[in-house]
Amino acid sequence: PRTYGRSITEADCTAEDGTWVTFHSYLEILDAANTEAKCTTAAAADSRNKISWMALRSDETAASDKMCVVQAPVLDCTDAPWTRVNHNGNSPDAAGNASRYDSTLPHFASGTDKRCVMRLRYNITTDDYDPFNTDSNSNQNIQEGIVSPIEQNPLVDVGASGRPLRLALNTNQYGRTFQDRTHAYRMLPRTTAMAGKLIHNLNVRGKRGNIVQTYPAVEYDFIPNRATISTEDLVHIQWTGSNSHNNQPNGGDGQTGDAGEGKGGTDRSNFLESRVR
Repeated sequence: PRTYGRSITEADCTAEDGTWVTFHSYLEILDAANTEAKCTTAAAADSRNKISWMALRSDETAASDKMCVVQAPVLDCTDAPWTRVNHNGNSPDAAGNASRYDSTLPHFASGTDKRCVMRLRYNITTDDYDPFNTDSNSNQNIQEGIVSPIEQNPLVDVGASGRPLRLALNTNQYGRTFQDRTHAYRMLPRTTAMAGKLIHNLNVRGKRGNIVQTYPAVEYDFIPNRATISTEDLVHIQWTGSNSHNNQPNGGDGQTGDAGEGKGGTDRSNFLESRVR
């Protein structure tokens, strides 16, 4: 039977007399390319993916374990764009864009429909304490002699004749996950008419209301803000409105209300063609 140890590195696993097994992540398996020769042909025809005749686990060594695998792309691990503290996404982008990450959609060599999931997390990190060695064991417990590294609205000595200064610190605003959203969607293969054409994705961000009512979001805006599109390009218009959104008391961080045209609780986004001046 297979068992799993505590080790997270190959060296530690070996020290425990265990067997280190490597798992390979992948986009899809090309069932039609069921021989090494067919898989090699598929790999030569696809310049966007790495396609290999291989097994999915390093401990699967039989010839029957191998298959035509479209390997997952290399993870993009990079720093988030710099923003001012509590500046709600504005960044020093020269074009005036809000902070963003431009992702590349995967290419599925099989040309079949795919159900995909995107998970977005908005995390706050802090250097007010050691984030790697601080957990519930650090919660203040005077009887046990444990002093928490952070404190709600602490009093600090600033040397002003023994008069302490109270700092406005909310421990709920330290390292945490603020938002965690998961979206499911389908990716469809291009039609013959779409072959070789550039597709622009047009979205809407924000919500209905004036700048105070929408805070900490923003008033409606198109994403991208500006796009240069030729007559040969395609535009994928992708947004939804609402017939029953509710920004009544309590309105959250902003004020209540939904200033704008139309029946309260509804929102719509429109675009129109205009003459070139």
